[in-house]
Amino acid sequence: MSERERLISSSSASTSSTKTIKVVMMGDSCAGKSAILERFISNTFDDASTSTIGMDFFSKQFTTRSGKSIKLQVWDTAGQERFRQLMPSYIREAGVAILVFDLSNERSFANLESWVLFMRRQRGDKTQLVLVGNKSDNERQVDSTAILQFLIDHEGVPYIETSARTGENLFETIANLPFESEEDAVEEYVRDRTRTIRLSVSGEKAVEEERAAKTGCSC
Repeated sequence: MSERERLISSSSASTSSTKTIKVVMMGDSCAGKSAILERFISNTFDDASTSTIGMDFFSKQFTTRSGKSIKLQVWDTAGQERFRQLMPSYIREAGVAILVFDLSNERSFANLESWVLFMRRQRGDKTQLVLVGNKSDNERQVDSTAILQFLIDHEGVPYIETSARTGENLFETIANLPFESEEDAVEEYVRDRTRTIRLSVSGEKAVEEERAAKTGCSC
């Protein structure tokens, strides 16, 4: 059996053997979180794309080197301050938080500390942080020594630079997520045998769902 046949075969295994990992994307508005996901999910890039309003949800299934089936549930959070009140409901049980900043925007990097603090207040050390510098194709404004200092201050946080526009390091960003072991690292995902699910929560509907979650009601 060829490697591709093995991957396709393993991707069709029963859902009972599929491990689910919840991932949240965090960072300032216009850092490029949604663009990263669009490039990864559909291999497209739209210069005219707008910032996420509320939350976007993506689900994608992968196969690891060891043949295990892994489903990533990715929550793309809005970077605007007014939507932070919604986030606690959506980041519960998150195994990984991807902190995205714009390499061509110093402010988006400076605001990373507030995102780290927010995540630690909500999840403590239960969620592994991953740092992603986006827009590597643009002129760099964030000093490399500042990034190094951030990584020293937050020991154990992996870092990778990428570009949603060109697709550079997009797959590596996902492949290097902190899975349980190196053997479980994502080697390849089978595009023709997996489905991508996308849902959006925005505006007043998002606020209503947050209130419903607090009161235990459902619409």
